[in-house]
Amino acid sequence: MSAIPGIPPESRASFKTHHDAPLVTADALRAELGAYARDLTKRTDDNELVDAGLGRALTRACTGLIDRTESADESTRRLVQGAVRYFIDEDDAEPDRDSLWGLDDDVAVCNAVARHLGHEDLIVNLG
Repeated sequence: MSAIPGIPPESRASFKTHHDAPLVTADALRAELGAYARDLTKRTDDNELVDAGLGRALTRACTGLIDRTESADESTRRLVQGAVRYFIDEDDAEPDRDSLWGLDDDVAVCNAVARHLGHEDLIVNLG
């Protein structure tokens, strides 16, 4: 895997781990994403540090990446798997629920993959 422009240096190792993990099907990745999105929604009621709107936007972007690349080549599907699993990983560069900026690194990773794959319409805007 070559470096993807826009992935923050502190996020690269975790992204690579998810990218290099055994490749799962699009349906399995959708299921993982759906479970995380439901959990994230529940946690917003208890934690004012979790940005619910940003979580929903990331979920939509990740779903779009999965849908658009389901029949793509393995290297493309691995990039999407890396981005989606980075988002659902609580122990990434900035834990999702520990600060108001907890999802910012997830946005950077998702956006970098979307740009790299030519899906600029899936870019998530911060603020």
